[in-house]
Amino acid sequence: MSPAPATAAPLSAVDTANASLDGGVLTVTASVGIRGEDLRGHFPGLPVYPGVFVVETLCQALAAAAAEHGRPRPELAELRSVRFLAPLLDGDELTLTATAHPRPDGGWAVKANGTRADGTVSARITADFRPAADGAADA
Repeated sequence: MSPAPATAAPLSAVDTANASLDGGVLTVTASVGIRGEDLRGHFPGLPVYPGVFVVETLCQALAAAAAEHGRPRPELAELRSVRFLAPLLDGDELTLTATAHPRPDGGWAVKANGTRADGTVSARITADFRPAADGAADA
């Protein structure tokens, strides 16, 4: 067995982004790659991209949009609803389109739909984000 790494590298869950918090629409794409033995075991014989990675794509996209606009880094406050409707398999491309509405506390109410390249809806997410506790904007 290999020793555990000293640090963990975060998943890069966004390939391209077209984000505008002011306009309220956020569109990102992510290439689905099943890398490593840990993911190959997520449904042996037919590896499926874990749903939590789809949520992470939304989190990273919103953080990138906030940084682009000099706003505080958002953090996930609450997942109100998550539905995974079709699997994302190795080689698929996920397009996540979200609307972000400002909330009085400085956060955002977000609704997102994820689709595969073939047009199949793969996920629906409703979530609330708040400004990060440290109040810092990402650089």
